[in-house]
Amino acid sequence: MGTYEEDLIVEKRYLEQVIAVVKDKLQGEQESIERKKKNLIAARRHMYESTSHYAYTFSQLLDMVQQSVPLQVLTYDYEATAARIRKYKKMLDSPYFARIDFKEKGRDLESIYIGTGNLTDDKTYRTYVYDWRAPVASIFYRYEPGEAGYRAPGGTVKGELTLKRQYEIKKGKLLYFFDSNVSVLDDMLKMALSRNASPKMRTIVETIQREQDVIIRDLENELVIVQGVAGSGKTAVALHRVAFLMYRGLSEKLNANNIVLISPNFLFGRYIANVLPELGEENIQALTFEDIFALIFKNSIRAESRNMLFEEMITAENERQRELLKAGVDFKLSKTFLVILERFMQYYERRMIEFSDIYYNGEYIVDRHRLKMKLLDRQKKAVPLEKRLQLIKTQIKNMLQEKRRARYRKLEKFVAEHTEARPEDAKALARLLAIKQGAALRKAIDKFIRIDYLSLYRALFADKALFFRLAKGLVLPPGIELIMAETVKNLAKNRLRYDDAIALMYLKIRMAGYSAFSAIRQVVVDEAQDYYPLHYELLKLLFPRAKFTVLGDINQTIEKQADLSFYNEIKVILNKRKTTTFFLTRSYRSSYEINAFSAKLLDNGTAMESFERHGSAPEVIGKASTAELDEAVLADIIGYEKSGYASIAVICKSMRQAEELYGRIKSRIDVKLIREGTPETVAGVHIMPVYMAKGLEFDAVLVYEANDANYRNAEDKKLLYVACTRALHRLSLYYTGRISKFLL
Repeated sequence: MGTYEEDLIVEKRYLEQVIAVVKDKLQGEQESIERKKKNLIAARRHMYESTSHYAYTFSQLLDMVQQSVPLQVLTYDYEATAARIRKYKKMLDSPYFARIDFKEKGRDLESIYIGTGNLTDDKTYRTYVYDWRAPVASIFYRYEPGEAGYRAPGGTVKGELTLKRQYEIKKGKLLYFFDSNVSVLDDMLKMALSRNASPKMRTIVETIQREQDVIIRDLENELVIVQGVAGSGKTAVALHRVAFLMYRGLSEKLNANNIVLISPNFLFGRYIANVLPELGEENIQALTFEDIFALIFKNSIRAESRNMLFEEMITAENERQRELLKAGVDFKLSKTFLVILERFMQYYERRMIEFSDIYYNGEYIVDRHRLKMKLLDRQKKAVPLEKRLQLIKTQIKNMLQEKRRARYRKLEKFVAEHTEARPEDAKALARLLAIKQGAALRKAIDKFIRIDYLSLYRALFADKALFFRLAKGLVLPPGIELIMAETVKNLAKNRLRYDDAIALMYLKIRMAGYSAFSAIRQVVVDEAQDYYPLHYELLKLLFPRAKFTVLGDINQTIEKQADLSFYNEIKVILNKRKTTTFFLTRSYRSSYEINAFSAKLLDNGTAMESFERHGSAPEVIGKASTAELDEAVLADIIGYEKSGYASIAVICKSMRQAEELYGRIKSRIDVKLIREGTPETVAGVHIMPVYMAKGLEFDAVLVYEANDANYRNAEDKKLLYVACTRALHRLSLYYTGRISKFLL
């Protein structure tokens, strides 16, 4: 290595070579895609013109399949080419961000450039840039100059790391580079963190820390649990882990269709939507439990959302009502209620299904006792109840098949002999009579075959004697009768709260089965601390063949308490062969001053380290009236906008409070109210309840009415912690009346 100026000349020359290779490959792909597009259009036109649009015969079906296979190949080839074009266009701007010089034992020193994708010259087979997910690239994230190594498919490779360098490349031009050590890496990270928040979550590929890289590249465990403090990069790490797993797709047989993210709310799913595409991968499906409920019940039952439940708890008229709501949620999503549901399903199967004898055309077909024996057949017990009932229905249908034909002939003869109808009209009339008789019989059969899940769930709570019989030997919450009465009242009004919806969903899946997610091999669960045992039992049923990455922070629970033992519950429920737990204790999101302020709201001894990025100290501002408070908030929003902050959030405790504030200030400032279904990102000024801010980050956060009326108990303290830890650069808290005791 020479001086910086000498190395700069060498590095610029290498970058020119790389850009030339990228341009060459891009030109080839762009020429290729036009040809492929024409071929694809021609193939689609040919299929449309030469094959049937509907298959009435087996040969027509075979012809359609034979035509569709090459079309699928052409489509895949076109899409793959388009993806490579997007990749090379991105590489023209910044093809790599790091370099390591590594001397493997017994081999020559090699300079390895690292970027977000591979770049190999097709003529010389020289690799100019290695994907950050390649095994050798892990050296960059895990080692300082000296002895180093990485795990390759053929085993561990050891050697010496002699250089670790990072680059700033924009629009294909090298601006500068650093030869990295710990302090320089911290400087690069500070630079990245000091930027304004993006409307979408950014990739962290250039600043992945060692402890994060270990999680991203873990291939040993079927269940990876990550407990991370606010701002530790849990979600970003999870998405980079997904990108890594997809990169390993050829050996792991994993693609975007095999991965799903369980996200806390609709807004969060949109916020993270660009991370995987930025890393060169197809986006994965993000689902809430509300989405899954709609899929399972095919939108036939309307259920309230989790946010609606949070709002109801937070705005409860008094502490007694709030505690009753919480007790109901804790119970219905608990292991205790799970046992009751399992017992209830057995009881329903044995005692509640009212089979009836089947007669047709005055002839006895099968009796109810035989039907029940078929249902309870031990050899079929592994088959879900609804499927066993449908099997019985099919068997009855088969028994009636020949008798229906005989009945139709008999009716036709009767109509011909006893009416003056013409022969063709007699046939139609006989067919109509047969259909009516068949419909009446089907209705009688459906009475014991068809399961009305909502009515069944109502029956569980409506019959007190049955409920307490099913709960025998179990410890029930003190207010169980009030919980039951409230549930009966809500269900009578066709109101299905979120906790009831989760229980109903469990009942349906256990009794009917659900295989729509059978292709899923990896499930990422974010904000894991806000879910309950019944949620994880559902995940186990829905994704039986999947490995799990579970991320949470026990300090950010909403309206519940949790400690580290919660993760042990998850391990027991998911019951995976190999499990590990990682702890991320360093917070990168907020400035040192904001982290130090927020840490005072933690009271369980959680280890939390602040990254040394300094900024303004948080402000706590008291005003005499709501009008004065609104003026202070407006003035600070305007000030933050003038300072260049691109994303600003006013965080209220509840949606009700957010709506009221929005109504008062919307005419005076460009501000958006975030509510369920709002198609917005975090750019601009937003007002939102704290439970909808989870997982998001903003340049400046203004916490509205941080007084003792809003934040007074243990659950409120955690809400306040969540609100404060959304801020990257500036945090202000406002109150009227008496300040929250947690801020004293």
